Amino acid sequence: MCSAFSDPIASIEKVVLRGRRPRTIGSNARIGVHGPVVTDPVVRICTAGGAVGVGWSALDRVRAEALLGVRPAELFELPGGSIRDGAAIDLPLWDLAARCEGVPLHQLLGARGSREVELYDGSIYIDDLGVSDDEAKRIFHEEVQTGHDYGYRNFKIKIGRGARWMPVRAGTDRDVLVIHAVRQAAGPDAKILIDANNGTTLNIALDILERCQDAGIYWFEEPFPEDRAFNEAFKEAINQRGYNTLVADGESGPPPPDFFDMVRSGWIDIVQHDFRYKGLTWWKATANRIEPWGAKCAPHCWGSVVERYAHAHFAASIPNYSLLEAAPADMPGIALEGWQMRNGRLTVPDTPGAGFDVEPDVLERGVKSEGGFRIGIRDRDRSRRPAPPPRP
Repeated sequence: MCSAFSDPIASIEKVVLRGRRPRTIGSNARIGVHGPVVTDPVVRICTAGGAVGVGWSALDRVRAEALLGVRPAELFELPGGSIRDGAAIDLPLWDLAARCEGVPLHQLLGARGSREVELYDGSIYIDDLGVSDDEAKRIFHEEVQTGHDYGYRNFKIKIGRGARWMPVRAGTDRDVLVIHAVRQAAGPDAKILIDANNGTTLNIALDILERCQDAGIYWFEEPFPEDRAFNEAFKEAINQRGYNTLVADGESGPPPPDFFDMVRSGWIDIVQHDFRYKGLTWWKATANRIEPWGAKCAPHCWGSVVERYAHAHFAASIPNYSLLEAAPADMPGIALEGWQMRNGRLTVPDTPGAGFDVEPDVLERGVKSEGGFRIGIRDRDRSRRPAPPPRP
């Protein structure tokens, strides 16, 4: 570990970046309209020697104050990653470690994957309630075109309309119509994914796959809550019918205690726990754990823009990565180094660290804005200093 990890953390800054999507994002099977806004809390840690680490973090001011004066070496160690209280700033610590070593993050993590990371647009939500079939087709053709305009080539579709928003049969019929509409708009080479957010049953999920064989479903995400009997029957039916569709799950937490038993049994092909809240340290260990089973990683990361950069380094570091979840959005204030997106793939740069920071002017405004702060050891000590006694 480089010497900077022996220097205490001297200051911590946090900003909340705010961006917009090109349209309002609608409902999923469970939850109503998500809206057009995307927010990302970003934390910068700086050591007494001037070393910096940047990354997504939900760290609050109280926990930040407790980390001031702590040496990063007490929070993080290679090759494993964060230990003890380091989990709260897991991504900034990984960035700090890679910058200190002078290597890109994916190299520090092992560099066993491809630097050309394949993405999918996860923003095809339930945006068609109350409209005709023809209008629904038009809506989703336009949404695919928007994805293409932003550089995406693969698309994930929210289904499960019959769980809450429409009668079961009508909702399933509309799910099937939308899947075919997206396939038509995306073209034959696109990977088409579907996500029910646990809003279908085993039988409905199989009915959808049967009716969408010609659409070529790459993966079916969260068809129903993870369950040994249902997942075994689902995967068995998929194999018997020759659908060639993968099963993705694990996002909704916490998954059942026997989740990884189901992965090891081959009933769940792709593991999807959340990248931000589980952290890169957890994911590094999990990728190694499931690799011998033939399972792949595709962490959940909806609702973030900056997360994709550390996430892409993780993808480039392992041989068992699937697809990276992203979506069209414009997020001012991100300073990128060497990133390129072309033909649905994000090229991971060879610059040290995770390859992104916050633009200086945005940082200065952000630490003074809602959700942001800048604190140093002196600020903490000043706030803890007892008030002088009253004058006689």
